[in-house]
Amino acid sequence: METGLGLYSSAKALYRVVRRLPYLGLLDLPLARARHRRVLRGVRRSDHHTYTCFYRSRRQLDAIVGPVCDALWAQGVRHAIINVFAASNGAEAYSVAAELLHRRPALDFTIRGSDLHPETVAQGRAATYASEEAGQGGRVPAELLERTFDRQGEAWVVKRHIRDKVGFEQADLLDPAVVPRYPGADLVLAQNVLFHLPPERSERAFHHALATVKRGGFLLVEGMDLDQRVALTTEAGLEPLDFAVREIYAAARQHVPENWWDYYYGSEPYSPFAAERLRRYCSIFRVP
Repeated sequence: METGLGLYSSAKALYRVVRRLPYLGLLDLPLARARHRRVLRGVRRSDHHTYTCFYRSRRQLDAIVGPVCDALWAQGVRHAIINVFAASNGAEAYSVAAELLHRRPALDFTIRGSDLHPETVAQGRAATYASEEAGQGGRVPAELLERTFDRQGEAWVVKRHIRDKVGFEQADLLDPAVVPRYPGADLVLAQNVLFHLPPERSERAFHHALATVKRGGFLLVEGMDLDQRVALTTEAGLEPLDFAVREIYAAARQHVPENWWDYYYGSEPYSPFAAERLRRYCSIFRVP
């Protein structure tokens, strides 16, 4: 019979073998989650990551121009104030503006984009992009490109009527001064930034973004640690929007490596058996 020490050594050896096995899908999800949580506890994160693209999630845009705008309109909102934090080079802000102008012409709106980095703020203000930035290697349909951009030589420039709805400023989401600077928004996007911050800073940024949302408004937080999303949105009493959640979540994972558990910005595949499934995988929340 093995001693306690022998059993412990055998268990460690088995664990070393198992952790090298390929991910098997939902059956292996608990082990993969455990691996990912260890990474999240110990990894050094980057606050200089600025990846973004135009029309990154068509179904999330459907949610904005559909049920989100419907709810705001029902509350009497006719001019929506929209904050886009960590706006990077402006692709997300301009995508939202273009869709609202095209699909919700009766709703007036103003978008305030902000980012920590002066070079991305400058590009957002210039609204000028290379072909690869605008079209993402052919992933953005031609119809969307045509109604969003004008060609000027080799450059793609956002159309003037779209540019007029969006402004850009330099701001730090971790600075408490951001709250009085951006008050009273109907819709706030703070996406694909929180998972680049360690937990305590991510929580601070989440609360700052939330503090700029009006009651009855909406907060979009794709790209944050899922356990933290469940905890913070529950604590704040936010209501997840049950609209195309699985599709929106899948779109957010399109660039996630297969061995997602080895990366702090990795995210697990959608599981229909997950506890708090709607809150865990949803990215759109209403502030009651």
